[in-house]
Amino acid sequence: MIIAYESKTGFTKRYADMLAERTGSKAYRAKELPPADKDEEIIFLGWIMAGKVQGLDKVRKRNVIAVCASGTARTAEPDNETVIARNKIEDKPFFYLRGGCLPLKELKGLDKILMAMFLKMLKSRKEKDEELEEGISNIENGFDGVREENLEPVLQWLSTR
Repeated sequence: MIIAYESKTGFTKRYADMLAERTGSKAYRAKELPPADKDEEIIFLGWIMAGKVQGLDKVRKRNVIAVCASGTARTAEPDNETVIARNKIEDKPFFYLRGGCLPLKELKGLDKILMAMFLKMLKSRKEKDEELEEGISNIENGFDGVREENLEPVLQWLSTR
């Protein structure tokens, strides 16, 4: 088994490295996967943007046995079922791993523009609950939710196979 991942800011890569260490597998960026037997099992980790797991299409033709997605929110957004459907992974175990985000001031280009627009939209909401306030703070100040214990459901699933 190998670990394949797509990471833009390093949070998902950290999870891939942790998972590789815990399983004794090697972790590779999705675009750098070595040619392998088509039957070699792959656990894929990517980050979520608008409910899509980034990088998943790069490994679709391989033997992906599970998909993990990281994001800043407490839970997958918009929700697990939507992420599973949008990514056409109904036949695979899906795990959400709370990741992180860089502070808005550290983002560049289109990412900065999109996050600034998203932040403005969040701030304009009249009703703000604790989760929304947390989201605003995470975008403005950055957030690191990567924790080894977040991998426990993945490791538990692997131990029962």
